Amino acid sequence: MTGPVPLACDEVHCWCVTLDVLPETAARLYATLTDDERQRSARLRSERDRQRFIVAHGALRQLLGRYLETHPGHLRFVHNPFGKPELSPEWGSPLRFNLSHSADLALIAIAAGADIGVDLERIRAQPDYAAIARLFFSAAEVEYLGGLPSHLYGRAFVECWTKKEAFLKACGEGLARLDDAPEDTAAARSWSLFTLQPAPGYIGAVAIEGSGWRLTQWHWQAAARDTGALCCSEWA
Repeated sequence: MTGPVPLACDEVHCWCVTLDVLPETAARLYATLTDDERQRSARLRSERDRQRFIVAHGALRQLLGRYLETHPGHLRFVHNPFGKPELSPEWGSPLRFNLSHSADLALIAIAAGADIGVDLERIRAQPDYAAIARLFFSAAEVEYLGGLPSHLYGRAFVECWTKKEAFLKACGEGLARLDDAPEDTAAARSWSLFTLQPAPGYIGAVAIEGSGWRLTQWHWQAAARDTGALCCSEWA
């Protein structure tokens, strides 16, 4: 794909990014990052985690650059008090975005004119899921999860967790409100929630302000060389 990525006013684009790439691809993406992003990557302990951070944030820049028809390295972000990024006001763009990554995958959600949040988690055996639910979930959610067969509990827990995280990230808030169930709050009635399965063993969620949204899901893949092309494929 070359040229700008078309985005209708009622569309949400969700991009799945594979973070384990060739070193030369990571190096190209690293060149587009700001000094602050490079410093953040350098603080990570393992080389694998550093590369995954670079690819996730570099892919975000490449995608936004394509939507805005600008070089990824020219983009500048500002952050709210909880650290949520958005485009610097100098761009004068209604584009909104959010990024989440877990293990070797990332999800990037992009829309226009509405606050948006995304979360991604890998499903894994974790015996303390029930304890976490009691701390952060509503009584109704704890009761619902407790009534499930044990083999379904982990997936249901992660689905609930990702929806909450995506909702809070869309609101631009931290974990302080994690025990608020989006479906149960008055404010949430003006929000749309989507559950995604971008790859086996992963659950994702997108929360976006308003209703009537059409969600399109894509795989992002770095071009073989720095041609400015965007390699992508749609997934259901």
